[in-house]
Amino acid sequence: MKKHWIFHRVSLHVRREDGSLDLRPWRNTVDAAGPMELNPSRRQFLRHSAVGAGGLGLASVTGTLGLSWLWNGSAAAATVVPTGDVVIHAAETIIRSRRELIMFHGQSNAVGTGGSPALTLQQIYANVTFNGGVRPGTDASAMTSLVPLVEYDGGHGTGGEVGTNACADGLVEYIATLSGVPASAQYSRYSAFTSGEGGRPIGYFATFLEDSNPGGYQGWDDSKLRLTSMLALMRAEGQKDGSNIGWLATTWQQGEADSTGLSETRATYKTKLTALERAHWLKLCQVYLPEQSWRPLWMIAQVCSHNSYGATSLAFCNPFIALAQRDACLASPYMRMVNPQYMFDYFDESSRGQPMLHLNNESHRWQGRYFARALYQLIQDRSAGVALRNPALDMLTAVKVNATTINLVFNVPAGVLTLDTSWVAPTRNYGLDVRDANNKLVPAGPGDNNLIAGVRVVASDTLQVSLKTELPDTAAKVTLGWGDPAEPASLAGRKAGPRSNIRDSAGEADFYVASNGSKRPMHNYALVADVALGWVGRVQPAGEWHFNGNARSDIIDQSGSGSAALTLIGRPSFTASGVQSANNTQGFQTDIDETASITFAAIFSSPYGVGPSINAGRAVSTYQGFSPHQAGSALQHEYDTARANSELTSFRLAVTGSEKAVTSGPAQAVDTRYKPRFAIVSIDATTGSVRFLCPSYEEALREETYAGLANRPLNGKVLINAWKDGGDAAEQGAILTRYAAIWTRALSFEEMLAEYEYARGLYGAV
Repeated sequence: MKKHWIFHRVSLHVRREDGSLDLRPWRNTVDAAGPMELNPSRRQFLRHSAVGAGGLGLASVTGTLGLSWLWNGSAAAATVVPTGDVVIHAAETIIRSRRELIMFHGQSNAVGTGGSPALTLQQIYANVTFNGGVRPGTDASAMTSLVPLVEYDGGHGTGGEVGTNACADGLVEYIATLSGVPASAQYSRYSAFTSGEGGRPIGYFATFLEDSNPGGYQGWDDSKLRLTSMLALMRAEGQKDGSNIGWLATTWQQGEADSTGLSETRATYKTKLTALERAHWLKLCQVYLPEQSWRPLWMIAQVCSHNSYGATSLAFCNPFIALAQRDACLASPYMRMVNPQYMFDYFDESSRGQPMLHLNNESHRWQGRYFARALYQLIQDRSAGVALRNPALDMLTAVKVNATTINLVFNVPAGVLTLDTSWVAPTRNYGLDVRDANNKLVPAGPGDNNLIAGVRVVASDTLQVSLKTELPDTAAKVTLGWGDPAEPASLAGRKAGPRSNIRDSAGEADFYVASNGSKRPMHNYALVADVALGWVGRVQPAGEWHFNGNARSDIIDQSGSGSAALTLIGRPSFTASGVQSANNTQGFQTDIDETASITFAAIFSSPYGVGPSINAGRAVSTYQGFSPHQAGSALQHEYDTARANSELTSFRLAVTGSEKAVTSGPAQAVDTRYKPRFAIVSIDATTGSVRFLCPSYEEALREETYAGLANRPLNGKVLINAWKDGGDAAEQGAILTRYAAIWTRALSFEEMLAEYEYARGLYGAV
């Protein structure tokens, strides 16, 4: 049964004078839906009171509809993992333990600075921490026993709510809801504490370079003391009941101290972060937990207060620490980004003369929930022995479609890309900018430092950026979330400072319940990022033909190899009736066999005033006539002169049995059928999707999924119906094909757009 992709379409109905796409300035005038504000009947710390849902805050749709992305879609399915060539060895598959450690680490945001008063004062499950609390410092007396895991305002440091409870309890609830195992029946329980120290650069936490030297700088030694103390308590607990222990994950919140530009570069920070994760495995886990064969997970919340040190700092609008964190994760099979922290509220320290650097108490708690969700997802991957997915919304590629258009492709963890200014305050270009190789903004002209005219969603994972002027040679990259230089430098968070308004739709089915009972959607917001600009060149078809004159003789084979021969076939039918047309019709059989994944493109039309009142003309197809119904595919148009607006360009595909895939553009007046139009359809058997683009009708790509696509029957040779002479005495339908191209694989949206640009260059407005 056909399943439609669900994503927001924007129909612009704006064009150039030649009829091609108009890429002039554009802004979406439709306000995105705001966050849900519902009041549950009783106070809940991390969950909504949903009976039978294990306590997880879920949108009240049918069951867990919309949440399949949480347990499905490992790295190989629908999620882009840049380290796709890295194999997770079977020995590193996670083996769950009875008591598992989640260690928070980093600097001030990792210890709850700005988080007072603490919010989570009750432990509901069997999760534990030190007797001295989650911030034991180096006080040996604070690390002598295990007590219920709650947040508090005491301990070492200036923090309150850290998010450790939200993470551990949240993981229990995700497992209960998505795996169907209630909390009381779950095997694993968790211990958590923070090993961070406020105001410290990354080098403070580093070990010495030699693998054989277990020592390190002060932060390394302090953290090792806390870690070994916790492992000893966990081991003693396990010895009482004969159970095992494990180190499940480390969370990392750090980088503010390195964002001054005085200690680290982007490259050095990436190197040190990568080395730190490795050292935790090599010098800590393997030494103090030798029975654990697999490497603990490492999850990062991206630092986003890089402007807060002021315009005189090298960090201003140059978020190299945030970028370095992303760089390290993209290059590692073990580390993953979870979320950017600009989406949260920050603690206002202006009365102290300090910029915004620290999350407030609710945000610390919410960050813990994001860690919990990512942890659940990554456990699924590592338990299955597959590469870790990317749990974060991330910009992957920036493709120059033409001189004034750029397509941005994202890794979208759930649902579809959405431009939303209701939670994160509006910012310039939704957070996007075009920059040169020296990170300078590329201007539109004198007095205008913003080259971008508009941004819109064109596919579930793609944004299209239109430019005010043609892209200059100096343009080197697209950046996201670097910050608007016109805004005050001391501010950070969702209301001001570096940020973006780009998110997915994960929060339509998953939400966080705040301490006041309000529900907040758990959307994934886009990471601070930069990607190099590049062209997607036209993909050479397996066969390409231009019909520039009489269809019998004036055929230009542009296939390059010369192997894509055409054979004239006698009197094919182009009509819905299935009756063969007269000899004036011209149809050709190619030497290209239909494949499971295949792409057709054509420029075609029907002569006005020729043919019957109802007709369906196929430009490219894999069958003759209108039967058999159970096989074949066709790129076609159809019309009914009895109806005012019934001219359609469509794609028709037999899937299995009587199931048909029909993808049609919007209706137009019948008297437009004589106008040549470009259409391209791509069948992707791997993903089970059909992508259809007809720019003369609509700018947006249509994409639909079909369950039986991979197993559909194939139908032999691909046919081209190229008919120059028009209809016959019986008024059978006529179709004129000017150009046709065939690829024996699926094309991406960007490749389809590149083919449109190629065809438009040949024939103008099509």
